[in-house]
Amino acid sequence: MKLIHCADLHLDSPMESNLSADKARERKAEILSTFAKLVRLADENQVAAILISGDLFDHNHITKKTETYVLDLISSHPNLYFFYLAGNHDKGNLLRDLADKPENLCVFDDGWKSYSFGEVTITGSEKPDPDTLSLDPNALNIVMLHGQERAGAGKKNPDDIRFAAFKGKHIDYMALGHLHDFRPASIDERCTACYAGCLEGRGFDECGQKGYVLLETEGRRIRHRFVPIARRTLHTVECDISDFTSQLDLETRLLRATAEIPSSDLVKVVLKGSLPAESQKDLAHLTGVLAERFYFAKIQDKSRLIIRPEDYRYAVSLKGEFVRRVMESNLSEAEKERVIACGFRALLGEEVGL
Repeated sequence: MKLIHCADLHLDSPMESNLSADKARERKAEILSTFAKLVRLADENQVAAILISGDLFDHNHITKKTETYVLDLISSHPNLYFFYLAGNHDKGNLLRDLADKPENLCVFDDGWKSYSFGEVTITGSEKPDPDTLSLDPNALNIVMLHGQERAGAGKKNPDDIRFAAFKGKHIDYMALGHLHDFRPASIDERCTACYAGCLEGRGFDECGQKGYVLLETEGRRIRHRFVPIARRTLHTVECDISDFTSQLDLETRLLRATAEIPSSDLVKVVLKGSLPAESQKDLAHLTGVLAERFYFAKIQDKSRLIIRPEDYRYAVSLKGEFVRRVMESNLSEAEKERVIACGFRALLGEEVGL
C-alpha cells in the first residue's frame, strides 16, 4: 500500500512580507496548485490515502474560493482518502467541523481517534496525551501529530511533543507537522518519525527543497522516502564582497554566487566582508540585476565598513565632525563602530538601519 504524508501548506497565507501584491497573489495560487498536483499524482499512482498533519490552511478565515476548491478536490477523488489533523494555524477549520463531510475525508479531534485502513491503523489527536495512547502491538500503526519536538525539561507550549514519551507505544511511523523542513528521527527500534516539511517555501526561513513523504508498506514495515514537488525553491546565498574594485566587479561576484540557481526560483543574497570606509555600492542597481534573472531577488547587506577614527580626528569636514562626536559619546566601542558605519552609508546615499 502507498500513502502520502504532507503538512504545513498554509493555504491562503498572505505572502506579502517579501513579494509585491501581484506576485503574492501568484504565489498563493501556485501553492494551491501544488496541492492539487499532489492529489492528482496520488490518484494516478494508486496511492491509497494522503495524510495531512496540520496547517493545511494559514488561519481559520480562509476565502470561500479556497474552501470550495479544496472540498471539490477531495470530493472529485473518491478513491483517494484524506486523513486530516488540524494544526495550530487551522484548528476549528471547516474540514473538521463540516456537517456534510465527503465520505473520503477522515478527521481527528482532541482525543485519540483511530481508523482501520487496509493494512494500517491510522491514529491521531489534536491534543495528544502519550499516557492515554493505546495501540494494538500486532497492527501496523501510523500516528499523526502536529507540534514541535522538545527534549528535556523547560517551558512547555501547547504544541510541544516529547519523542521520549512515545517510546514503546507500538508505533511504526509517526507523521508529523509543524516544522517546515523534511526532518526524520528515530523514536525507538520500531518507530521512525518524520516532519514532512511544507510543499512550497513561502519565505527565506523556508529555503531548500520542499515536498512530501511517500510511504510504502512492506510486510511488517513502513518504508519512507522524501519526494520534492515544489514549483519554486527559495535560496539564501552569501557573497563576500571584500575589497571589491567597482560596481561591475560587484555584479560579477553576485552573478557568480547565484549561477547554479534556476531562474524560476527566489533568491536572497547576503553581502559579507569588510570594506574601506569610502566604498560605494548601489544596492538598488544590484537588486535590479538579480531581479532580471530570477522570479524574485533581494539583497541583505551585512558587510562592514572598516572605520579608523584617527583618520578623521583633525579632518575639517562633515565626516570628521560626525566621527569625533560619535567617538566622544558614551556608546560602547561596538555601538560606536555601528553608528559610524550607518552614518557613512547615509552620507553615501544608501539605506541604513541600526
